Amino acid sequence: MTEKELGRLLREGIARHGVAGAALGVFDDGDLAIATAGVADAATGEPVTAETRFALGSLTKSMMATVFARLADAGRLTLDDVVAAHVPEVRGTRWGEQATLRELLGNRSRVPLRAEWEFAGVDGDADVVLSRLAMTVATAEPAGEFWSYSNTGWGILGRALESVSGESWEDAMREHLFAPLDLTETTFATAPAAEPRASGHDAAHAPVEPWTPLALRPAGSTVLSTARDLLRFARAHLEDGSLAGLRVPQTDVALHAWFDAWCLGLARIGGLYGWDGVLPGQRSVLRLDPDRRRAVVLLTNDDNGRALYRSLLPELLDVPPLDLEPRPGAAGDLSRYAGLYAWPDRRWNVSATEDRLRIERDGSVLEALPIDERTFLVDANDPDIPTVTFGTFDADGRPGVLYHMLWGYPRV
Repeated sequence: MTEKELGRLLREGIARHGVAGAALGVFDDGDLAIATAGVADAATGEPVTAETRFALGSLTKSMMATVFARLADAGRLTLDDVVAAHVPEVRGTRWGEQATLRELLGNRSRVPLRAEWEFAGVDGDADVVLSRLAMTVATAEPAGEFWSYSNTGWGILGRALESVSGESWEDAMREHLFAPLDLTETTFATAPAAEPRASGHDAAHAPVEPWTPLALRPAGSTVLSTARDLLRFARAHLEDGSLAGLRVPQTDVALHAWFDAWCLGLARIGGLYGWDGVLPGQRSVLRLDPDRRRAVVLLTNDDNGRALYRSLLPELLDVPPLDLEPRPGAAGDLSRYAGLYAWPDRRWNVSATEDRLRIERDGSVLEALPIDERTFLVDANDPDIPTVTFGTFDADGRPGVLYHMLWGYPRV
């Protein structure tokens, strides 16, 4: 697809979905095309250009996994090292001496789960905050034997990177990823050279404050990049055989609208691989097609960014549209889903009616219609969380985990 065709497709897409601005990049067996459209800041009208940096959010996790794969290839560590070998703050704890780096990368390490850590981190200056996060986690009870996404776990990986490299997390990322892959336009929100930068917007194009907790930098709170640099990153994954191991599935958990399997910092999504970033006011998407040596990158500065992604990807990478059709009766007896699913500081109460589930948290109620035995539709118009998923079924068919977006809440 030419840049002219790509630009037309992007302009039509942001108009249809009301997205403030976006950059779209395609790599196709050596050929590269980038298109931009819309505004980097709705208040000033500054246009998006190829040089505009967007917040990557959780695409930082894919970058982190790449760093660990490169360090393993260089013999600096192995992914089967226990966490305590590289994170001194968790030495002597059962969790730290049993969980491995691979399990952290695979979101299956049983790292303790708390809403306050997952979405706010802990306080502290940049040079000590990852150590402080590790010390905090070391005192908590590990989660159960179930898969769950965890920003906290990636913060612990950031502390391991500091320990292995002897550098700050930012300097280690520059040395082991940005410089070797020539990611000259990738930087951090706290760096002086962060401009030009896209501002975040909600669905009505009102400004959104950046989300930048320092303890969650390795999970995706501060990295900024361009479509051009992300295509360089994608090309490395298509051409460097030492990174292929990151595409090996680590769990059979499938979350509708997100992935078929989680690998190591990447997800398998149909026949593709990649990951997404979801930050207040910004969305980012990376998709890799290793068999055809193709990649697509989409960066947006709007809460509607994944709606744009859903409409563009079928045309760009020949993938089917997302199925969000409810199927009455598909889940059988709904009473088996009823119960309390919780972390220590977040609770979901599930009750059943004849044809749907009612899911309550903090005074809000979701009405959930079955799509299949695992998946329930809550809002087809929500580009990020259209469904909830249940997992870890016992012999009686009762689920043991409720997944909201990517996080698992065990039945208690």
